[in-house]
Amino acid sequence: MIIFAYALAISTPSALTEAHQADIACVAILATLAERQRLGTAPSDLPDVGPSGKRWAGIVGSRITEQSGQPRELVAVAMAEAAKAEFQRPSDPARINKCALQMSEELATADLANQPLPKPVKSK
Repeated sequence: MIIFAYALAISTPSALTEAHQADIACVAILATLAERQRLGTAPSDLPDVGPSGKRWAGIVGSRITEQSGQPRELVAVAMAEAAKAEFQRPSDPARINKCALQMSEELATADLANQPLPKPVKSK
């Protein structure tokens, strides 16, 4: 009985934290910018976020799913709804740049983590 209660406690999803919600908001901000860039309506002085934004959204979604225990589909819906709401707002370059910086830092970290280990040096 105790094992069942413990297993249930482990698998019970938790609410999204403020950090998760902030990450979802950043994904929405950059998704909106990418769409505006695709449509040609974004200011030209903002970073191009299309290709890297999709990759980062996947990283953020996986992290939130793992940390919260929420289903991947629910996290994806939260991101889509946040993007729809964000598209109705005017662009805020300060928020965009903050999120773009976070994205580039996390992508750089992910790239480093995926690097192969160096080959061992044989002693003489």
